[in-house]
Amino acid sequence: MIKLLLYLFLISVSKTFTIRVFSASKPQEVTISSSQGTYNIKAAGDALLINGKAESYFQAMGAAKYTLWAGDVKRSYAGGFTFFSSGGELFVLNYIDEENYLASVVSSELPSGGTEALLAQAILARTYAYMNMGEHDAGYELLDSQLSQVYRGLPVNSDALKAVKGTEGLILGYKGDVAQVYYHSTCGGMILLPSDVWEGAKDQPYHRRMRDTLCNISPLYAWEDTFRLDSLFFALKLRALPDSIKLIRDTTGAPVKGFILYSPDSIFYLYNALVNSFDHRPKTRRFTAEVTDSLLLIHGHGYGHAVGMCQFGAIALARSGANYRDILFHYFPGTQIMAVSRIK
Repeated sequence: MIKLLLYLFLISVSKTFTIRVFSASKPQEVTISSSQGTYNIKAAGDALLINGKAESYFQAMGAAKYTLWAGDVKRSYAGGFTFFSSGGELFVLNYIDEENYLASVVSSELPSGGTEALLAQAILARTYAYMNMGEHDAGYELLDSQLSQVYRGLPVNSDALKAVKGTEGLILGYKGDVAQVYYHSTCGGMILLPSDVWEGAKDQPYHRRMRDTLCNISPLYAWEDTFRLDSLFFALKLRALPDSIKLIRDTTGAPVKGFILYSPDSIFYLYNALVNSFDHRPKTRRFTAEVTDSLLLIHGHGYGHAVGMCQFGAIALARSGANYRDILFHYFPGTQIMAVSRIK
């Protein structure tokens, strides 16, 4: 029944994306308010409690603006909503037109940086959305988190909205298909291949590994961070505090894949096995590390996965006089800017 309602709604509206919101926190209770009223919605097995009354699903359509609360988080949205529960997990789906969705993404991912950088970001955001549609089978197409693209609803930056309107219908393509695009904040001097970062990822001809210092304008081009070794000692149940560390990577400059701790015996850990014991995660996996006193000192470069377009690099290119085409072709050589309607 729910899937049928979702389908009927989607086919009645053109250029509408279905986004699962609050996808990272996955709250079990949400309050939604609009001109149509206020409703408290809780997951209860495969049903919902709507203001205390059991229902199989709940929809909110037709209001100009909705405000949602989930714990301490409050956000506003346009479009419409469907709520349902499956196995006690609450699903909050936002139906939003392409223009407002992309303007919100650009506002969240690159709120400033100049017209040409924003135009490039708008095309990549649209490309990423079309590239990843259909990955999920629970009635939605994209997530609102960094696992898809960051989407925070309203309000949207006016410059971001102009960039979306100025590139309406345009995506980055390759041989008539949607290009596989990625972007990040700061590469820190090195653009990487997808296969450098994600196991099993397939590199395309337009992906490249290259030196790129354009983003040296970023405050996160180079940074240092510290982690307490006693936290690792207890979390990993070590015999003693580590006195040295070795980083494992495929090639020079590639992301860290694992660690060898000496405490005093050598113990190998995959990247996440060790990092999950930290009180926070490093900003990127491109760093060197050393043990000093009772601390693990990390010297890092960049912020994010370093694959595809470097956003601070795009800003630097825009400031030097490059247009959005120059920016996109610098990071994705061999691609074309094409209309969505031309997708095979």
